[in-house]
Amino acid sequence: MADITLHSRNDIIDYVNTHPRASKRVIILFITALASIFADNYDFSSMSVGLSTLTADFGLNETQTGIATSITGVGALISSLLGGILADKTGRYRLFIICGFLLVAAPLGIAFAQGFLSLLFWRFVMGVAVGLDLPVALSFMAEILSSSANAKARWINLWQPVASIATIAGVAIALPFALQGITDHLWRIVIGCGAIPAAFSLILRLIYSEESPLWAAKHQSIDKAAHVFSSVYGVRVSIADDFSDELQKGGSAKFGVRELFTHVFASRTVLVTITAFVQSFQYYAIGFYIPIIAGLVFGTDLVSTIVATIVAHLCAFLAGILQSYLTARFGTVSLGKIGYVMVIIAIAALGVLGISSEGDVSLVPIFLVALMMFGHHFGPGPMSKTLAAISYPTELRGVGTGWAETMVRCGSICGLFLFPIMLSTLGVRTTMFVIVAFPVVALITLFTTSWDPGSNNQATRRIEQPQRRPSSND
Repeated sequence: MADITLHSRNDIIDYVNTHPRASKRVIILFITALASIFADNYDFSSMSVGLSTLTADFGLNETQTGIATSITGVGALISSLLGGILADKTGRYRLFIICGFLLVAAPLGIAFAQGFLSLLFWRFVMGVAVGLDLPVALSFMAEILSSSANAKARWINLWQPVASIATIAGVAIALPFALQGITDHLWRIVIGCGAIPAAFSLILRLIYSEESPLWAAKHQSIDKAAHVFSSVYGVRVSIADDFSDELQKGGSAKFGVRELFTHVFASRTVLVTITAFVQSFQYYAIGFYIPIIAGLVFGTDLVSTIVATIVAHLCAFLAGILQSYLTARFGTVSLGKIGYVMVIIAIAALGVLGISSEGDVSLVPIFLVALMMFGHHFGPGPMSKTLAAISYPTELRGVGTGWAETMVRCGSICGLFLFPIMLSTLGVRTTMFVIVAFPVVALITLFTTSWDPGSNNQATRRIEQPQRRPSSND
């Protein structure tokens, strides 16, 4: 165990930035931080596979079904920016624990809902929990990992394959029941099982969680900051007699959403906003087609739909693993450009070819949807959350990731709401051409925006400055 003597708060910041560790505690904290990612995607897939039995149980009409499926996104939209603000104001630990309890309670509440209103309430709670937890989790991950932006991105980007695993799990759990022909209350079983990994994560959070060392160094008393630093990094800490509390003397700077759009951060915020919204819009719009195409090609029975969905998301999982490996070498922005190119090609080709629903169906649309999923998970998807986490300093990281998550939720709501309207009024081909305009705009933004956290420029090297108002030199 190393001995560290603190002469100023900057000693903690410098040590964290120059001594990335893969200790048992740090790894466990990293895993628990991914709980909301898992819960969000598990809920989405388990809800989709159990939707037919849910609507039958409650006798829901189309409007009620739409409300039930989208209200989680509304809850997350409302809470995501609030979660970022609270994380920056009160720290990471408190919200981390509160959200852990909510992520356990919500799926159980949904599974045991006895009416439409109680179903809506607990699905809204699920959205609120995810919206609060994601900015905290992403900020926390960025602050316990390497100081290199690309190295941070490589680790944080693991959220994408975790999301794919959660999606596959939410569908796969229903498979043995479907094979046995057990469909009564299937949605209750599948969704309720989501509480199991959430409970496991909560236990780990209660045992191992601690405040972010970087946040503690900049906001808590030096005694508390030293305790957090010692607990997370396993070092013996002492405070020097000549300790200079320079950050405290400098005053506590206040940061908010407005700071994201100042001269210093405007370019990166524009990039974060557009890429977060677009990737979510394209994913939830085109993702709507996966079960339809699966039904056309592999059959309309539940077993075939489940198997086809698992295969599609296995491709997405492989893309997520590949991009995580390549991020440290090429950077998240470069992979985002490549991914958007694949997405544009796939959606544009779907617009040209269309999707037949009669006779012998070609496998080309299946390949194009798979290409779109691969491209999305290779670049745009992981970049949507990771970019904000590595683009802002500690004082703004919670607000920045909360803003990005807000844009993600706006994109998902727009995609789910507008897609069926466009499909019914414009047809498949025109709808695809409308959708493809969005990733084109995102790709142009990536090429024309100067900010790249993976480049070795002054802004990146100095992203973790002492607590103060950023200057134009940042």
